[in-house]
Amino acid sequence: MINISIKVIILELFNTKNTFNRFLLTSAFVVICVAVGFMLATGWETPSKVSAQSPDTQFNKYTVPLIDEEGNSPFVNVAETVKPVVVNITAEKILEGNPSLPFDIFDWGPFFGEPPGGKKRQPHVTSGGSGIIIDREGHIITNYHVIAEAEEITVKLADGSKHTAEVIGSDPETDVALIKINNDINEYMVAKLGDSDKIRIGEWAIAVGNPFGLDWTVTVGVISARGRSNLRIGGDVGPSYQDFIQTDASINFGNSGGPLVNIHGEVIGVNTAINAQAQGIGFAIPINMASKVIEQLLISGTVHRGYLGIIPAELDEIKREALDIDNDVTGIFVEGVQEDTPADKGKLKAGDIISAIENKPVLDVKNFRFLIADYPPDTKVEMTVLRKGKSRKMKFLLGERSDFINRPMEQRIKREQFWLGIQVASTDSREGKLLGVDGMRGVVVIGIAPDSPAEGLLEPSDVIVEIGGIEIENTDDFLRAAKELEERKKAIPFWVNRNGRRIFIPIRPE
Repeated sequence: MINISIKVIILELFNTKNTFNRFLLTSAFVVICVAVGFMLATGWETPSKVSAQSPDTQFNKYTVPLIDEEGNSPFVNVAETVKPVVVNITAEKILEGNPSLPFDIFDWGPFFGEPPGGKKRQPHVTSGGSGIIIDREGHIITNYHVIAEAEEITVKLADGSKHTAEVIGSDPETDVALIKINNDINEYMVAKLGDSDKIRIGEWAIAVGNPFGLDWTVTVGVISARGRSNLRIGGDVGPSYQDFIQTDASINFGNSGGPLVNIHGEVIGVNTAINAQAQGIGFAIPINMASKVIEQLLISGTVHRGYLGIIPAELDEIKREALDIDNDVTGIFVEGVQEDTPADKGKLKAGDIISAIENKPVLDVKNFRFLIADYPPDTKVEMTVLRKGKSRKMKFLLGERSDFINRPMEQRIKREQFWLGIQVASTDSREGKLLGVDGMRGVVVIGIAPDSPAEGLLEPSDVIVEIGGIEIENTDDFLRAAKELEERKKAIPFWVNRNGRRIFIPIRPE
């Protein structure tokens, strides 16, 4: 249309004989040229171009207006919507005859460490946290460490009313607990659960809870990362199953168990932990993961998980090189097989590689643990196992995880393989050759049992050459030393060849 107007004006300028008309046409031509230049300089687009864009290429598909029609930020609506679904939890515990234990002001779960200015704990102790109402029957999600070993639990609702709660069930391995109050819950007090699998890094994240006893506090940030695991928070190893959402929305003492929500007010996580040595690093359990736990707690008050019975290790670059495995092969390395477990009965061996479970690729150790745990006990699963370069299908009848992890370590690990949590092999064995210690004097460490005396002290590929004054030439010497020092309570001296250097490592038996 603009092109047509310009052409008409130019033609009229050449054809008109009237001076006044020529002046008007010239002025109109200048105005149009200035307008066109302004549009090009400011990046304006014509309506036809805008409408031609696909929805996926329009920037504002995912944007949220910072101010609504009434001049409020979107966080105002989120805060008003979420506040009624959040509760304040007070847990009381009596510690008879132990008044000297350290006391955290509100939330001293295994993740947070000690808050500044901690006082001495009295025999009667009170801790606090937050929770999320999930249905009209009064069921509330919170963290296990908020209510652990509590004698009495009191829940305070947003309207100020207080109610005694009972524990329906808990799962320390994910730090999730379910409690219940006997009170009529209005529909607006029930949380709307989102889909934590769909969250993206950079999205808004709003944490709501009761930090330091300050009721119903809202903090705002973004999703900083997903899938955080292997975290030692507050000096503790934390839950067995970790898949944390990381956020820079402030999470403080007392926020535990409260919701992490998105910009739509949907719960996407359960606030769980902070890194006390850093700012802007908090962690939340994904709501999809917590919901799976809650479903089982509602039915039976406990969580049932499948169990295989191995010590898994990452299939790292060195193992791939030693085993001549291509980088496109995924899986986990079996460092050890526990005695009388499904893995042991199914003839799985140390050195095997599990690459798939029911044709689902095994990506890493975390993925393997979640895949196994998702199967109910007594489920028969087929696994693809690589052994000495050859692939085979093997079937295993999974056990009940709680039946095995509660056994003492010495009952879980084969005695002829382990002592003090140390699994060894001769240096001229297949494992020794793979680890590059073939021909060396001593025995090579091929595995360390979790939570054992040797964990964190010895490493796979260490060559043990002397124990408690006993020279170690082979596995028979290792077993002899284990038998002779079985009753020793003091630290046992180990001399180890590590990377060509002889080092001294004392290990104290449990």
